Amino acid sequence: MPLDRYERDFNALVVRLGVATMSAGVIANFIPVFYLWLVYGAIPPFGDIVKIGLLATTAFGASWVVQLISYFPVLGMPGTYVSFLVGSVAEIRLPASAMAQRVTEVEQGTREAEVISTIAIAGSVLMSAFIITLFTFIGSAVVPMLPKFIQKSFDYILPAVFAAVLLELSRKYLKVGLTTLAFAVLFSFLGKAIELPGWLWSLCIISGGILIARFFYLQEKNSGSKA
Repeated sequence: MPLDRYERDFNALVVRLGVATMSAGVIANFIPVFYLWLVYGAIPPFGDIVKIGLLATTAFGASWVVQLISYFPVLGMPGTYVSFLVGSVAEIRLPASAMAQRVTEVEQGTREAEVISTIAIAGSVLMSAFIITLFTFIGSAVVPMLPKFIQKSFDYILPAVFAAVLLELSRKYLKVGLTTLAFAVLFSFLGKAIELPGWLWSLCIISGGILIARFFYLQEKNSGSKA
């Protein structure tokens, strides 16, 4: 498909569907609230609603920007809409997208990568729905029977997933991966020393990674043009 047609037909359709489904998802989240309010008259004071909203924005507002910036290059536009609609982006959708692109050997950021990413994420949604349904019935009975050290290890699932994704992506761009990792480690010590808030800490590391990748890209491009 030519690039102009891809942008005009495919991406335009993705945006329309994405905005519609995300809007429907937002509205659906408030249906139980309105049901309790209209049927049973159960609603907190308006002042408490504002306080809770401000508290949620303060706690999670930065992640609304940080996650979009950091995940979009791997997920692509359609994958981003699907992932943030169904959830578990870092734990399931991002690894599924990255692994699918690696197996199919497509170049990240291309139209082919977007298509592969979307297919992988759609498959992960179906699989996770099946697994969640299964563990809903048997998980509550099985997990308490596991040894304590195994139960404790569940706390490290997310860092392990991030490490695996970083390693997988760094294999192709080793200089970028190693430099970004070194920067993240050094900045982590600096952020801890000056007591930066967590959201600013993450944003600075992600911005630094973007600048590092941009530096190596320009360096490689300039070297190629001179040759």
